[in-house]
Amino acid sequence: MGKRRSSQRLGTQVHPHTIIFSLYGQHVLPRGGEIWIGSLIRALAALDFSPGAVRALVSRMQRKGLLQSQRVGRRSFYRLTGLGLEDVHRGGNRAFIPPDDEWDGHWTVVTYSVPEERRERRDALRSALKCWRFGALAPGTWISPHPLPPEAEGKWREIGVWEHLEVFRAEHLGPSDPRALVSHAWPQLAALGDRYRVYVAEYEPVLRHFEAGTLDDEDCFAARLRSLIDFVTINLEDQALPFSLLPDDWPCSPARLLFKELQHALTGPAERFFDAIYQTKGETDDKRTQS
Repeated sequence: MGKRRSSQRLGTQVHPHTIIFSLYGQHVLPRGGEIWIGSLIRALAALDFSPGAVRALVSRMQRKGLLQSQRVGRRSFYRLTGLGLEDVHRGGNRAFIPPDDEWDGHWTVVTYSVPEERRERRDALRSALKCWRFGALAPGTWISPHPLPPEAEGKWREIGVWEHLEVFRAEHLGPSDPRALVSHAWPQLAALGDRYRVYVAEYEPVLRHFEAGTLDDEDCFAARLRSLIDFVTINLEDQALPFSLLPDDWPCSPARLLFKELQHALTGPAERFFDAIYQTKGETDDKRTQS
């Protein structure tokens, strides 16, 4: 697959599906949602993907029900399925909507005791709690400063654990400091902060290069897409805890500000590059390799 050098330095493995979803979200959906495979290959070449790697990735996403194709003559055009669109919107919402620091000081507490012979249900419960940004305070006890999502009861009934749990909305009275509580329930927090700092160190020079005029349109396209992919990948693992519960030097805000600056600065040249390689069904170009 592609080299994705920036993601490697950020200490994260970017799933190839995320790259496709990001490309669709930034460039394909605003143009009607469909792209010729030749245009897709050319776009991802800017991120060091080979044509064979792109075709293999597209084929896998089709089998998973994330992409659907339509042939026009000898050419194949691809658009996201409903399932694929859900993933695009999930990542976009987390990237572009700032965290809400309004917190009433109350915690949602979920306790459970699922019999060992139903451990697959217990595993499904834990996965759901992680997805809803809960942290494990103790065995069988998970906490979150956020209210319970409205779909929680239905999900728990679906996986068969509703009768094995209790839910509270409570106030913490001590004796632990709230930030110590957070460090215990979310031990990955320090590593996440480091990844935000590496993001800033990685992309501040990109912004300086752009301002100095040393990036061409293709460079801007690649940098804009990479910066989106890397930010979303980090942000999806962020529990969006209230700032009052985070370290004073928590680096999410500087990283988010840089992300927005990059997206704004690089938009013009990135769009020019994509317009130059993008083809619709009604266009023909004998100079391009047909698929």
